[in-house]
Amino acid sequence: MLKENRSLDRGIEILETLAREGAMSLADLHRATGLPKSTIRRLLQTLIARKIVRRSLADQLYRTLVVFPDISGEVMPKGMLHMADAAIPRALALTKAIGWPSDIHIREARAMRIIDNTRQASTFHVQRGQINQRVSLFGSAAGVACLAEMTDAEIAKTYEALKPDLHWGPVRFGMDLAALMKRIERARRLGYAERSTAQISDHDWDTDLRAIAVPIKAGGQVLGGLSVLWLRTYKPVEEFAALHLPALQEAAAGINAALDEVWEGGAL
Repeated sequence: MLKENRSLDRGIEILETLAREGAMSLADLHRATGLPKSTIRRLLQTLIARKIVRRSLADQLYRTLVVFPDISGEVMPKGMLHMADAAIPRALALTKAIGWPSDIHIREARAMRIIDNTRQASTFHVQRGQINQRVSLFGSAAGVACLAEMTDAEIAKTYEALKPDLHWGPVRFGMDLAALMKRIERARRLGYAERSTAQISDHDWDTDLRAIAVPIKAGGQVLGGLSVLWLRTYKPVEEFAALHLPALQEAAAGINAALDEVWEGGAL
């Protein structure tokens, strides 16, 4: 009989637990697996180094990047790990420089997904936010920033494809194609997109915040967006952008350059 590899077995148990339960702390994993915390910590360090698990900056929870078909609740977005690696240090530097936090978004088929944020590093009291929160492509600042990088024909195609979707489509905002193009033309002219005042996600979330965003790209392709958020009572959008847009654009340019380095054959 073959002898089991104890460390490998324990590592797989951690991965299966994360896949089944989702984001977890060290204490959560200890309770769920019964393994010593020292063992879990050592295995997590190895799994993180091998880019099989990541620890989110926003909530300090561990998440698996491996999909177990019979266990995982959802598939991780393509390119998420590369984007997080490139974006987090630069988003942190941006937050340190201006005080206000950033959300890092990746684009999916129907919405934008927030993969991490720097809210805990902000000097201002801002809600912590939710990792994996999905927000509207048409209402979020990051979504409009992505759309603004497309050709008008691509925008029209995206609009028509999502038009029947009452949850994520433009109808949620009472927006026809002409109104959408007006927002996009404004974003192109100003060099940033701004958040809609309407509800942009599944829940009443961050309703006391404003946001501006610029796109994140690799190899010329739009992958997501980097936004900066601030309290609505602080400044109107134009005044905030006048102060902080250059720093936001500089951070995004650094992210794009880092992603270009790992861009191979048109994909991450």
